[in-house]
Amino acid sequence: MSEKAKSQNEASQKVVTRYDRKVQRRKEEEQKAKKRKMISRVAGIVVLAAIVIGLASIPVRNYIARHSAYITVGGHDITRVEFDYYYNLASSDYINTYGTYLSYMGFNASGDFAAQAYSDTMSWKDYFEQLAVDTIRQNKALIDAAQAAGFTYDTSKEYETFEESARTAAAAAGESLNRYYKLTFGRYSTVSGLKPYVEEGYLASAYYRHVAEERAASADEIQAYYDENKASYDSVDYKLTEISAEIPAAQTVTDGDGNVNTIEPTEEEIQAAMDAAKEEADAALLVIDEEGAEHNGMLQSSISSKYRDWLFDEARKEGDTTVIEDADSHKYYVLQFGKRYLDDAVTADVRVIATTTGNGEDILAEYNAAGATEDAFIELVRKYSEDNYSVAEDGLYKEVTSNSLNSVFSEWIFAEDRKPGDTVSLVHEGTSFVLYYIGEGRPEWQVSIANTLLGDTMSDYLDEIKEGCEVSDPKGRLVYLKVQAAANNGSDNQESEPADAGDEGQESEPTDAGGEGQAE
Repeated sequence: MSEKAKSQNEASQKVVTRYDRKVQRRKEEEQKAKKRKMISRVAGIVVLAAIVIGLASIPVRNYIARHSAYITVGGHDITRVEFDYYYNLASSDYINTYGTYLSYMGFNASGDFAAQAYSDTMSWKDYFEQLAVDTIRQNKALIDAAQAAGFTYDTSKEYETFEESARTAAAAAGESLNRYYKLTFGRYSTVSGLKPYVEEGYLASAYYRHVAEERAASADEIQAYYDENKASYDSVDYKLTEISAEIPAAQTVTDGDGNVNTIEPTEEEIQAAMDAAKEEADAALLVIDEEGAEHNGMLQSSISSKYRDWLFDEARKEGDTTVIEDADSHKYYVLQFGKRYLDDAVTADVRVIATTTGNGEDILAEYNAAGATEDAFIELVRKYSEDNYSVAEDGLYKEVTSNSLNSVFSEWIFAEDRKPGDTVSLVHEGTSFVLYYIGEGRPEWQVSIANTLLGDTMSDYLDEIKEGCEVSDPKGRLVYLKVQAAANNGSDNQESEPADAGDEGQESEPTDAGGEGQAE
């Protein structure tokens, strides 16, 4: 027998004691521990590598967001930073404007916009993206037109005001300025990175105002428009008495089987009640001059359609009376016509300093010490005002109307003894307002017509310059474009006249800067 075979035979015949088994288990546990340690080490290396890769990808993502095209508009590469900026402006502005109504519709402004349906085919996120692209498209078209026209504009003062407002808002929220930018304008936003887009917005807005001034309606055009649409701008005075028919109430009865039924008044009962009301209305007509409720200075748009045509009939003359039946509401209107006229209520031009940090009385004292002139007030506007809307015009609000202002301001501005050069300091909702009264503006009706004509003119102008400013989304990020394309394809397959290719958004003066929005 060989030595090797002998050794194996001896080993096979050896008795395994309890101690031997204990040693064996210990060796096995040591081997398992070494294996677990090796696996743990390998897994640790993998996790560490993933962390390193993730950390390394953050600068890459930031670089892509700030330098690569997210979409293209009119040949302009729109970065993710710029897109997010406009998205947050659009969503914030929309929510601030329609927030009350949106809440009734079940919209949650604090929730995920992508998870809330705007329509059968789009989420609210999709809709806000559409609004953002509409604004980008309009601003890019205006910038191109401004450059082609050689138009230049210094946006430094407006940007300075914008950044100061951001600093104030960040401090109020207890956030750093950089953190505030990310929460408000998008995760990749920075102060320096956002600056060119904010300034470009101000430039677009300035050029829009420049074109609007050049294309404003003349006095002759305003008069001609009024002559063709007098009923829309004239006011009427009249007296009114309303007589409601006493219609019998519906009766609820229970039959022998316990079934509950509602019995509505019969046509005969309704007619009898209307006949009685008519007799009462005829009687009221005899005393309408003494007992009718006075309605003075009423525009056609604010009068019930049931009787406004009668009031605005060209043949109407002072003292005319009538009784008009309203079968739908089961009532009669008893009317006496007073007069029809064009209200010459004037507008006003004012300069305004708005500040949340300054004291209005101290500013007025500084104004008086500087000579109490309009030029001195303008210098203080530049120094103190935080009002982004008017800062570019040195605080000027031109042709404001009494009904467009809070009563705190309108009562002072439109006081009978108001004269050019008057000033006042007022406080409203925590903001100090210092006002400088310049003087009367055009009558309200002229301003209203001028705005209507200018709105039509500028809408046509924006359509014209945006015509060649196409949106390109090669990576298919914008759902609303797909929805529009599907709608267009569906229309092409119809024999009827094609429908519009989706809502392009309401055209208005370009957005330059704005408040808080939904951070992505």
